[in-house]
Amino acid sequence: MHSLQPFYKILITLFISSILLGLFVCLFPPIQAEPAFLIFYIPIFFVFYFVFAVPLQLLFSLQPKAFHPLYLAAYLLIAMVVMLFFIDGIGSKASLPIIIMSSLIYWTCDSLFYQRMHEKNT
Repeated sequence: MHSLQPFYKILITLFISSILLGLFVCLFPPIQAEPAFLIFYIPIFFVFYFVFAVPLQLLFSLQPKAFHPLYLAAYLLIAMVVMLFFIDGIGSKASLPIIIMSSLIYWTCDSLFYQRMHEKNT
């Protein structure tokens, strides 16, 4: 069970980040999607976070540091690349808030649930 603990921490980070970003997209006035779309947003954000953020998260766990500004910068860079090449580009007025919030949300959850656990173990 102990060896699965990092896996559970990653899942917790993914689920909470996906839910929070879905809520942001549904509640932020310039975007303000229908709340019913949360059913669609959460799995989509989960997949994007899993594919693009988890590899960074695992790399950062080699030198774990909760709330490290360089880790936030890396998440911001990845979010910009994802928005530019995989979603709708940087042109829409919703792009910048989504880039910033998706990065801040994942960075915070990663720091709270994953990096802190690894800091204590090193």
